Amino acid sequence: MFWNKERQSRFAPGYPKLPQSLRIGAILAVEPGEALRYEGLPLTLPLPAGEVVVEAVSGMELFSLDVCRAYVKTADRQVLFQFNQQKDGTLLDVNCFQVYQEIYPSTEADWETWLGEGGLIGGSDLNTPGGATFSRDWGEGRYAAPVEAEESIFTSPDTAPIVVKHKMMLYSREIGEAEEYMLVSADEEPGQSLVRCLAGVVMTGQALKIY
Repeated sequence: MFWNKERQSRFAPGYPKLPQSLRIGAILAVEPGEALRYEGLPLTLPLPAGEVVVEAVSGMELFSLDVCRAYVKTADRQVLFQFNQQKDGTLLDVNCFQVYQEIYPSTEADWETWLGEGGLIGGSDLNTPGGATFSRDWGEGRYAAPVEAEESIFTSPDTAPIVVKHKMMLYSREIGEAEEYMLVSADEEPGQSLVRCLAGVVMTGQALKIY
């Protein structure tokens, strides 16, 4: 119908299929009950508190899942909520990731340290500057090649996206009865290349208020 075509035309090619009510400009907040699950645990970074506004959304395919992200910014750091969906739109879970560290390798040798055979991204474990040790979640053996994905980030529904190429690996550690994750990603984006380390946790879809 005409009005359906009009609605579709408002979105740039490649705009992700977002969970219901998620959009640029939406307000997100972690449910108090979810925050209590991690109260008192030695998280690398505390969960974001209060309400935050979605500044951008993105989409990419990862392990045959449709992954979309909502980017928000708190007073302290960049935060993203990652929604992992099956192809039919079923939401499996939500990751809350926060930027823990950004590294800018300056030489080919520096990049080899991160991405070369047996490099830091893909090693069997990861030690953080804070002294925590995380074990690799993806792949087997002493080393696994980084997982590659291309993410399209939209700051507006009707404009072309910013494309970021990732080479990444996921690590985790147990903290009490919960798990904490560290996503390490070599990112190639317009104007720069860097390594991002993102600390995070897994939540259910009901752990977030979106309005």
